Amino acid sequence: MDWLVSGHHPDAAARATVLVGDHLRRHAADPDAVEQALADTRRLVATALTPGTGALRVHLDWTGALPTLSVGRLAHDAPTGTTDGAVVPVRDREAVDAGVQDSVGPVALAVERRVQEIFRAGPPPTPLVDVDPRRDGAAAAAVALVAAREAHPTVSGPQSAGLAGAILAQAAAEDEPDLDAHQAAALIQEVHAALGSDAQVAVTDDGVIEMSMTTCPFGPAVSTAPSLCHLSAGLAGQIAARVHGHATVLLDETLALGDPGCHLHVRLEPAEEDVRGETHQWPTVATTPNEPTPHLDLSLSLPNETSSVPVVRRLAAQALRAFGVTGEDIDDVQLAITEACANVVDHATDADTYEVKVELAADRCAITVVDQGRGFDPSATVGPPAVDAESGRGLMLMRALVDNVAFRSEPQAGAVVHMVKTLRFDRAHPLWRDRELPHTGT
Repeated sequence: MDWLVSGHHPDAAARATVLVGDHLRRHAADPDAVEQALADTRRLVATALTPGTGALRVHLDWTGALPTLSVGRLAHDAPTGTTDGAVVPVRDREAVDAGVQDSVGPVALAVERRVQEIFRAGPPPTPLVDVDPRRDGAAAAAVALVAAREAHPTVSGPQSAGLAGAILAQAAAEDEPDLDAHQAAALIQEVHAALGSDAQVAVTDDGVIEMSMTTCPFGPAVSTAPSLCHLSAGLAGQIAARVHGHATVLLDETLALGDPGCHLHVRLEPAEEDVRGETHQWPTVATTPNEPTPHLDLSLSLPNETSSVPVVRRLAAQALRAFGVTGEDIDDVQLAITEACANVVDHATDADTYEVKVELAADRCAITVVDQGRGFDPSATVGPPAVDAESGRGLMLMRALVDNVAFRSEPQAGAVVHMVKTLRFDRAHPLWRDRELPHTGT
């Protein structure tokens, strides 16, 4: 990421520090680690400022495990048409860099990037799907996402998107098994343009392909589904891997997280130890240490009686315990199920039975409770219950114990409570001793 900061700004060092800090917080694994980095940033910018400085080029390189920061002096003011604090578009950075007279840094900032890796040895083999963005446009992405989910139903959202990108890459490069770097770059740009982006792709040297865009093919709503960025990374990585058999993709700028554009840095070589990116291989590997977790699908039909509640609670706990879920998360799921089922028993008086479904896939547990009666109205409970209230606490507990709770009423099915909780797993459990723990990769 590059910014231009006016040397005439009343406090150019503070201005640059704010810009760098905002970017670090968007991408840091631990936002609390940013504060020390900002102190280093301010000192570096202050060192670079001299009386004759027209503008500063602040350059943050986060293609390694830790970001490095350098500040270059421009004898002239910022180029015409740019504003103080403006982000330099990727396509213009080379020209701006040519105007830098001298530079201070780089210095490493002690901030780790949120992990991007989704498959340690690259995506597993994907199914052959008759879909190609050059023929089908943006609809190809939707088809690939569905195909990826059906082929690997237990993967996480980022993994599913990465697999969808691999499906599109396979379809686009089906007749081109051998590509050089320039051919791979051209194909990546052609396919991404067909999806609807304004991607520009170039080979910066024999070992690196760079792609930048300011228009996301998935539209403005991508900010609510940042996992879709892995589709772009999977597409670029699997095409680029055909050059030398391997590629590493680093997505160091992304519209989904609030950056003004996206930037993919694709290295046509095996991942180095200090690189935090997505790994890709060609041909694809048959197995991967990040193999999907086992899938649990438990469905119960229970009598509408108070005695049924502890039965379903214990069954769910035993199932999660067998899959190595931590005790704290098991306790939360048990209590959430107890409250949901108790509400059904208390309110669905005109039904003889109710149903409970528990699904475990990747690192998430989904719980659905369905009653065949009139159910209860969660909107009737507004705000926290009174201290001496006998009702209303169940809904408050459910919302506190899980990540997402949804209520709906269906005329033919009664009331439905749907809860989703992200789970943690015990590394010492036999199921996980020789496997990678499931993670989202964002």
